[in-house]
Amino acid sequence: MSKRNDLTTWLTAHRIDLSAPWADVISESASPLFGDQLDDDGAVATISSPAVSVDQLYDALVFAASGDYDTLNTRVHAITYSDDIRDQALNERMTRAFEFRRAFRTLLRRQVSDPTHTLEMFDEFDVLFEHLLGTLADGWAAHNAEVIREREFIAESLDAASAAADQRALQLKALNDISQRLSASLERSQLLDLVATSLHRLTGVVHIAVWMPVEGDANDLVATYTCGEDAELTQGMRIAKSSTQDLTCRAFSTGRIQFEMTPDPAPQGAWYREGCGVLALPMIMHDRAIGVVTLQDPNPVEQLRFQQDLAQGVISQAAIALQNAQLYTEVRTLNVELEQRVEERTRQLQDEKDRLATINEISTEVSSTLDLDTLLNTSLTVLASISQAEHASIMLVEQDDSSLLVTRAVYGVPPSPGNYIRFPLGSGIAGWVAQQRKGALVDDIGTDERWVSIPGGSLRKRQGSMIAVPLLMQGEVLGVISISHRDPGYFHEGHLRLLSACAGPIAIGINNANLFQMISAEAERRYELLDRQQTESSQIEAILQNLADGVIVCDLYGSVLMANQAAGSFLGRTIEDLLLWNLHDIITRYLGPRSPELPLAELLARPFDAREQRRIFISTTKVGTRMVSMTMGSVLKEDGQMLGALLVVRDITREIEADRMKTEFIGTMSHELRTPMTAIKGFTQLLAMGGLGPLNDTQREFVNTIHMNTERMIALINDVLDITKIESGSVDLEWRSLHMAEAISGVMSELQGMISAHDHELIISIPPGLPLVRADAHRLHQILFNLLSNAVKYTPKGGKISIQAHETNLANLPEHVRASVASDKRYAQMNIRDTGVGVARDDLSRIFDRFYRTENPLKIEAGGTGLGLSLVKPLVELLGGRIWVESTLGEGSTFSFILPAI
Repeated sequence: MSKRNDLTTWLTAHRIDLSAPWADVISESASPLFGDQLDDDGAVATISSPAVSVDQLYDALVFAASGDYDTLNTRVHAITYSDDIRDQALNERMTRAFEFRRAFRTLLRRQVSDPTHTLEMFDEFDVLFEHLLGTLADGWAAHNAEVIREREFIAESLDAASAAADQRALQLKALNDISQRLSASLERSQLLDLVATSLHRLTGVVHIAVWMPVEGDANDLVATYTCGEDAELTQGMRIAKSSTQDLTCRAFSTGRIQFEMTPDPAPQGAWYREGCGVLALPMIMHDRAIGVVTLQDPNPVEQLRFQQDLAQGVISQAAIALQNAQLYTEVRTLNVELEQRVEERTRQLQDEKDRLATINEISTEVSSTLDLDTLLNTSLTVLASISQAEHASIMLVEQDDSSLLVTRAVYGVPPSPGNYIRFPLGSGIAGWVAQQRKGALVDDIGTDERWVSIPGGSLRKRQGSMIAVPLLMQGEVLGVISISHRDPGYFHEGHLRLLSACAGPIAIGINNANLFQMISAEAERRYELLDRQQTESSQIEAILQNLADGVIVCDLYGSVLMANQAAGSFLGRTIEDLLLWNLHDIITRYLGPRSPELPLAELLARPFDAREQRRIFISTTKVGTRMVSMTMGSVLKEDGQMLGALLVVRDITREIEADRMKTEFIGTMSHELRTPMTAIKGFTQLLAMGGLGPLNDTQREFVNTIHMNTERMIALINDVLDITKIESGSVDLEWRSLHMAEAISGVMSELQGMISAHDHELIISIPPGLPLVRADAHRLHQILFNLLSNAVKYTPKGGKISIQAHETNLANLPEHVRASVASDKRYAQMNIRDTGVGVARDDLSRIFDRFYRTENPLKIEAGGTGLGLSLVKPLVELLGGRIWVESTLGEGSTFSFILPAI
């Protein structure tokens, strides 16, 4: 044991020195150490060994030196398994082993000085070396035996593969031949027969059947073609697709191959041969089974399983051929259909060409004339010619009565009003077409319930066929065009389309002819109107130029359109100058600061007042030595449309002078009358007081009568004098601040007796904060006295009179009053309302005129001269105010006036 330990220790100690020669023993110089290697023929050997490193083999050598040979044996065998079987491989490795032995001995001699110990270690190493050589030889022999066995197996495999390749080549040749035959046919029946016969000849199985779905029956499969033993028994056999346990049906429904070596006969159909294995192969097209081929043979492994790929290849080729055949059939069918469609389309295009030619011919004829009769007869002639119709007519909607259709043209009959026949809209076939606005194709007139016989017409016409279409223009029915033939069913849809297409141009032509007639009549009427207008204009111009009053007419913008000679004479301008001016400028030039008295812009904007009466503005001015009156109003059409304004200029110099002389005469006469009236009044008062002695009752009555009439005469003279002063502008006003309540109180003290005598109810409403007014006390007293006395006198006994005063502003005034007052002032308003007889609407415009008294039941009882209200209005305006009245006949009146407030 000590020697082995010494060898083991020495080998371990000199690992580095011995590693290089030891590596030569196991190196790849002799043969590859790792992985596969090539044989003599260049083929890759299949023998492999685990990879062994130099360090691992040296460790195994050290273990063997200590007596553990297993590790060395295992790793040396691994090396020998990587060698080839050549003798040179073993010899080379043996030679290298001896070189390692010599290197060991040489190193041992140098390192160990004791010869005895050296010899002992030589002996010990030789034992180890002999074991190494034996292990190398044994490993080489075992490896060679294994290689020989493997090469013998490879040779046998190559022989079998060669035989299989030969058989495969024969099968591929047969498959190629079948494929060519399949691709050469496009008939379904031939293809299926070829599949059955080819498979039977190629595989040699006992029985083959080709199953296809039954045409027209989606539930069954039928054995279309069969080959083999008892093939005629299976031919034409049917099985239900719902038999899911049947191998044929299962292959069809799942689209997968079904193979059973010993199938259960019970669920199979009558097609199954007992004792046979079954291979059911579906024919797949577009991922769907279109049929099944079943192969049966008692030797399922040899005849079915080993030939499954071949059979599947044939069936796949058959499926492609069937698909091609189906596509060919579809293409052929499509070609037939396409030819039919081309033929039909050609016929339609020819019909369309004929129809367009007819429409073009009709359009040409229609556009060449505007005479309605010519147009209708020409259209009927063309339509009858193209359709071979025996009768044709056009009925139009009566212009005077749109509920009637009148026959305006008949084919072959000259136009004449005597041939016009009228039908109610909706009566007969033509009336139905006009009412429904769609065409009608009648195969047999004799059976159509819509037919209406023409009064006095021939019954022969109620036979044959007829077409009627409406003549439409922008959705409006102009009439109906119809054609007929003696033979029932003569017309078809093509005739209806033709007539419908032609109806459009004919309707356009009829509409154009109607428009031409209407335009011609309108042009003639307008020519007559223009001639008459020109005549009237000439007459109006002559009258205008010969008027004594001046007339100026302007448009909506004030531009002067017309002026006569008198206007130029009064204004000192020529007509040409006036036509170049604007009426705004003329008013401003001649009225100056008073131009607002003729507000042209306001008149053009609002020609009517609040009572829908035409507004008229009047002013006077002096032009040179003449006094002229300017009256301005609106020019309106009959429908009230504003055209412009009219200014009438009149020379009122003589009228002014005559009025002045009349005023002076009345004033002088009034003064002359007032003097004796004063004396008469004084003497009657003296007599009444008994200054000339006592009076009896009769005398006193006479004196009172004289006194009352004298008072009334003096009041009349005073009113006349006041009016004269107002007109002459010589009224003297004593302006001061007054309270309305004070003025009313003074008037009430005078009228209290009269109010009591009439038993009237009096209501006075004056707010505490009512502002003062700036006025003349005497004139305000006159205004209130006349208004209240009128209310008392024209209200039946037991009536009601109210006096109401309040402050107001511009917004609360009536529109016709608002336009004539200043907008920046405050006003005090007085309303005197009664429940009297009222004033009629027609009398309101004259209520403030002199000596005007309305007709009413109290006219005689009330008395008066009609001067009171004519005096009130100018007095109110002198004080800077305005007065107006609102009244309802039989219900009462309200007199309102305003005065500027302080």
